[in-house]
Amino acid sequence: MSRLVFGTYDVPEPRLLDRFVARGGRALDVANVYRDGESSRAVGRWLRDGADVALYAKGCHPPHCAPSLVGAEIDRARGLLGVERLDVFLLHRDDPSLPVAAWADALQEQVAAERIGAFGVSNWTVDRLRALHREVDGGSLRAFSNHFSLADMLSPPWPDCLAVTASELRSLASLDLTVITWSSLATGFFAGRDVACWDSERNRERRSRARDLAGDLGTTPTAVALAYVLAQPEYVWPAVGTTSGAHLEDAFAATELSLTPEQLAWLET
Repeated sequence: MSRLVFGTYDVPEPRLLDRFVARGGRALDVANVYRDGESSRAVGRWLRDGADVALYAKGCHPPHCAPSLVGAEIDRARGLLGVERLDVFLLHRDDPSLPVAAWADALQEQVAAERIGAFGVSNWTVDRLRALHREVDGGSLRAFSNHFSLADMLSPPWPDCLAVTASELRSLASLDLTVITWSSLATGFFAGRDVACWDSERNRERRSRARDLAGDLGTTPTAVALAYVLAQPEYVWPAVGTTSGAHLEDAFAATELSLTPEQLAWLET
């Protein structure tokens, strides 16, 4: 459970956050733009009861994607959540026209001011991530967040979103990062929704095999698909967002599945 991240793209219900923490969940994915800030406000109200969780907060989403706005975006995240310090602040997008050094300077300044504990990036290419890692010499760069799931992403569900491949995930082992994979369940594709961004013959075949394996294991296709992500290296933490208690139970069930190498290969191919 400690590797699951509760995603708050939809406004989270306190009862589900309580259940997540009670079962061992320890990290939340929040963002300034989720529901125009209302999701973070809801998390902030819930945090007042003293929950002990790590906050991975994203900001600098376009049109606020500039190094000069990093401080303001961190202030907005802290204000929405009602906290003095963010555990990890992630850039929600990149502007590839800007040098990585400009982002590095802005982020390291915030760490030095103790307004954030560490930083990361989301929807960056692996090459740009590596360049940032070299720029800060590892330093406080602690998180990377792109899409990854059993289903290959065909098109971005939101502008400028990026996915990472299984081989790219494994190549990041030396960077000492937590890799938070968003839409780990392809926004309901494995629950039976035909979502255009993931709807292909190859992905439908993978979903069919997930259903078959779920039948053999006495679980759900969603749990199998999430177990596939959890079978990646331990620094890979899947983000799962839901407003359904049943779907949260699927996530819990996935943490109890241990898929064999043969099962993983069969799911893929």
